[in-house]
Amino acid sequence: MDLSEIKETSWDYVFVGGGLAASVVAHRLHEFDPKLKILVVEAGPNANDSPDVIAPSSTHLVKGVFDWKYKTVEQKHLNGRQIDWPAGKALGGGTLINSNGWIRGDKFDYDLWGSKVNDPRWSYDGLLPFMKKSESFKGENINKEQRGVDGPSFIQSVTSTNRHFPLRSHALQSWAELGVEALPGLDANAGCSVGVGDLQENKENGQREIASVVYPLDGITILTDTLVEKVLTEKTPEGILSAAGVKLSNGEEIRGREIILSAGAIRTPQILKLSGIGPAEELNKFKIPVVLDLPGVGEGLADHTIFLHQWKLKDPSDGWALGSNNPLFSKPQYGWGSPMDFLATVDVPKEGLKAAIAEDEGSVPDPSTHPLLKPKRPFAENVFMYAGAPDGSLVTFALVMLLTTSRGSVKLASDNIQDHPLIDPNYLSTAVDRYAIREAIKMQIKFVGSDATIMGREIIDGATSVPGFDQVLSKDSTDEYIDALLRAGVGTCFHPMGTAAMGSVVDTDLLVKGVHNLRIVDASVFPVVITGHTQVATFALAEQAAEIIYAGRR
Repeated sequence: MDLSEIKETSWDYVFVGGGLAASVVAHRLHEFDPKLKILVVEAGPNANDSPDVIAPSSTHLVKGVFDWKYKTVEQKHLNGRQIDWPAGKALGGGTLINSNGWIRGDKFDYDLWGSKVNDPRWSYDGLLPFMKKSESFKGENINKEQRGVDGPSFIQSVTSTNRHFPLRSHALQSWAELGVEALPGLDANAGCSVGVGDLQENKENGQREIASVVYPLDGITILTDTLVEKVLTEKTPEGILSAAGVKLSNGEEIRGREIILSAGAIRTPQILKLSGIGPAEELNKFKIPVVLDLPGVGEGLADHTIFLHQWKLKDPSDGWALGSNNPLFSKPQYGWGSPMDFLATVDVPKEGLKAAIAEDEGSVPDPSTHPLLKPKRPFAENVFMYAGAPDGSLVTFALVMLLTTSRGSVKLASDNIQDHPLIDPNYLSTAVDRYAIREAIKMQIKFVGSDATIMGREIIDGATSVPGFDQVLSKDSTDEYIDALLRAGVGTCFHPMGTAAMGSVVDTDLLVKGVHNLRIVDASVFPVVITGHTQVATFALAEQAAEIIYAGRR
């Protein structure tokens, strides 16, 4: 269908953005009623059939042709650095460029979400059927009360692909020596994520799964390489504000009965603001007519951070890491996923956390009620990878901070949709985040750099040097040195969320407050931080959104 036909069609649903969430919702709506007229408008290309994206060794991922290549503004608490900020720019969105980690997050997160918006549909039990509906998890002794076995997304694990790395038993023993126990069935996607779980990825035999492929868009009209500038709104004589269509960056207009913003946590608030929906003060600055003063748009940006460091092996000829002469690594399945066995997710010491909370909040928190103190919370995800040098002499430790409390914003740089917005995640701006990441690094140092574990005693021979620093990480590292290293090295996990949050910007049916026929379905609506890799929560959000939208239609 060409653009002239698209303009002349009266669409039931127009999706702005063709990423993960749009792929799921559009697919399900078409499945519910094939007669629906559905249009998906995507700024990037259709790469569904691109073999070099699907292949495990793709070079077109982060910083490639399907990445928006954003940068943050200078980060006050990271030595003024600007951080590269990847985001998928193609049909399927982030599923083209992400690391495929399939990590649901903890039950507590979702229950906090449900209680915050006073709607049990968004609690863990409310979203669990949709988490299960989205996945097809393969393995032995599957907990079918928690896991889906016949959904569109195929989930492989280290165990199911028979990737038993040589340091597997050493890693498991070392975590146990630090008091981090293996989860039942090594499954961190069964409600509780604090502990050691098998790495799980949405891949099949190493092949990347693009959302717009596993949720096929057959029967749906797709307009790619097309940027939407704004949502068109109208007012009835009674003063009711309603979405009526979209305006493209080339000036063309397309009409629809319902508009669904699925442009992601960065572009969705930008499009809303350019549509005149957002904080009036900011819109006035760019002389954008205020259609609706909605202060929450673009606020509350949250992201997970990552920090990496490398350690030397005592004897690389033992064949512990990729790049060594170990014949095990020549087996094809060892190229099917990330070079690691486990994700170890941990809390942080509560006493120091209490003091950090008091510093941020101005009063001593009650441990029996404060959400960061009462339960075990998954603050940090430890990713110990058996790779780091071409000759197999190094291993790499990544620290992903999942439970971040710093909040930032997405603001307009101009009134032109072609200009990237100003992205400010405000990393490490809270005492809690600075304390938690420092304590998490100390645990990693203990894991690889001390006699407390078999890994430290027998396998690892100290950290590598870090450019610009006169010493390496060790058990003697001071808090000040660790903090300086973090300020110089922290980056993004590209898990942005919260910039059009449920409760402040959308209601629990995902309708933008004060605007009829306009919904948002993407990670921007998360009202709390999800302590997992956000694609899982977004799949579940979209599965439930499709049912909500279709039920509303009926």
